[in-house]
Amino acid sequence: MLLDLEQLRTLVAFADAGSCRGAAHLVHKTPSAVSMHLSKLGQQLDRDLLQRQGRRLALTHDGNELVRYARRMLALQAEALAHFQAPEFGGNLRVGLPDDYIAALMGPLLATLARLAPQAHIEVLCAPSAELRPLVADGQLDLAILSAETDTQEGMVLRTERVVWTASAHFDATSTDCLPLALFPDGCIFRKWALAQLRQRRREHRIVCTSRSMSAIQAAVRAGFAVSVVAESCVPADAVVLTPSQGFAALPGVTIILAASPSTDAALVQRLSEQMRGPMQRLTSL
Repeated sequence: MLLDLEQLRTLVAFADAGSCRGAAHLVHKTPSAVSMHLSKLGQQLDRDLLQRQGRRLALTHDGNELVRYARRMLALQAEALAHFQAPEFGGNLRVGLPDDYIAALMGPLLATLARLAPQAHIEVLCAPSAELRPLVADGQLDLAILSAETDTQEGMVLRTERVVWTASAHFDATSTDCLPLALFPDGCIFRKWALAQLRQRRREHRIVCTSRSMSAIQAAVRAGFAVSVVAESCVPADAVVLTPSQGFAALPGVTIILAASPSTDAALVQRLSEQMRGPMQRLTSL
């Protein structure tokens, strides 16, 4: 009995996305095709891989165990392919990465590229997604990890997560007449969402800190200097998430994608996205 790697890839996508619809987006299949792959795996192993929890499907213990093996098998396959195809990826490889992701993603990104393109010289540009995006489109960057809106059709999805309002635990945001904000520069989708919500609610506000650096934004929050809007995984350890009961409604989710210029080798992009997706889903903080 041989396990089908495509079916295992679908199972891993389900584990990462948490639903058939989300998995379908990750593996570029229909939700019904995802359901069929999962059903065939369960039948082949004679195990229940999924169980219903309320209105949603979730992995059983056996399902989670198979995901562990599937990740290792898919990684090994990618490593084998990279070993024999690595000579294709020589020369300079220009990569873009927002400051938000440096601490958590720079290491995994470089380690993965070292396996997939050991002959390449890696050039890394750290800048906001709004600045990296046109550079990828113009071919000035080969690859970039970007923040995008959840309905994006751009690039390959690596991770999705909530975007939240955050403040120091000692900051009383409800009693402040004019809300102080620490935000990224114009072009940032978090900034756009935050200002749009405040305008809609007619909440007085003032931008007191603008920075391209996540560390600077987090420092402003920790100091009680300002409130900010960040991906949930970027909330400082000693800060809190502000809630609707405090006057801060839910914001759209952010999708983190791998984008590539048209001239970048498609096989490299595919394997890079597959090997980065697992580590990104397991991150508790970025």
